[in-house]
Amino acid sequence: MSSSMTPQALLRIATILATIAGVVSCAAADADRFGIFIGTLDGRNIRRIVADPERELNHARVSPDKQWITFTRYNKRNWRGIAREDGGYMETEIMLARIDGSELQTLVPPRQDMVAANGYWSDDGKAIFYVSNDNSARRGQINRIDLATRKVSGIALDDDLWAADPHPVKGRMAINVFDPRENLSSIWLTRDTGGKARRITAPKLSGSRHGSTPLGDYDPKISPDGSQVIAMRHMGKDNWHIVRIDLASGETVDLSDEKAVDGVPEWSSDGKKLIFWHVDEKELGKSGLYTMNPDGRERRRIPLPKGYFYTMPAFFPEEGSEDGARIIFSAEKNPLL
Repeated sequence: MSSSMTPQALLRIATILATIAGVVSCAAADADRFGIFIGTLDGRNIRRIVADPERELNHARVSPDKQWITFTRYNKRNWRGIAREDGGYMETEIMLARIDGSELQTLVPPRQDMVAANGYWSDDGKAIFYVSNDNSARRGQINRIDLATRKVSGIALDDDLWAADPHPVKGRMAINVFDPRENLSSIWLTRDTGGKARRITAPKLSGSRHGSTPLGDYDPKISPDGSQVIAMRHMGKDNWHIVRIDLASGETVDLSDEKAVDGVPEWSSDGKKLIFWHVDEKELGKSGLYTMNPDGRERRRIPLPKGYFYTMPAFFPEEGSEDGARIIFSAEKNPLL
């Protein structure tokens, strides 16, 4: 499995710092330790729809018809009996549930030494794309599961690329690709049926890894109008930025401060806002979910209840970016926050 599979796990700076300080969040017996929540962009109408006492739930995304969600559940437990993203992606599973959390079911089951994570809906809502290592080389690849038949098919890419983090939009798909020769991750575009892929970033970076994660670009998202891509860029140890790439000119704009931990950005359906996850290493209480304009201006924290470590936010489809727009996100109880 390529080390490019773990950028999100290694971005959990707040939880890592809390553990080092000897402060551990709630007991494993807490029935709602991990959860998926929905609410509105103004921080109101917050409601937990799925919970688990021991297994992290993240990467929740809403179906185009807003009737279902898909998310990743972790099953490989640590010495404390907790399964979390920072323990790696092995034994993950793709889950499905109604928007109210009912009809919870496993879509792609967990298997030892196998990955099934980071699902995204197809435009028509009939399939989910996700990352897997279900091949003889155990490289990252993109799979597609048809929801009606539950048939899984691999998305074949030219040059046998090590692919992850699929984001399909209108027949195209953005992926991150790890190149072991360069020891670098970059963003590529291809069709959602696979085939020839085109590289769109080649960051020139120097610095130290954070754990086993190579420098470079991860978690690309195509804008609603198809003209731009946003991604998070690993600049060096404990330093992750959000970058915006113009697909016509190739220009890349850095939207983060020089020393930052900003991650997993997502577009609003109208293209007017980005929502992302921010960690403040100096003051953990300022960590949380934020929004900003695509040019980096008007950066604002979403006012959510205290006592949780919030991650992996996304807008609901076709609801724009006003205060009443709904969002979905993951959370873990943490008394430090």
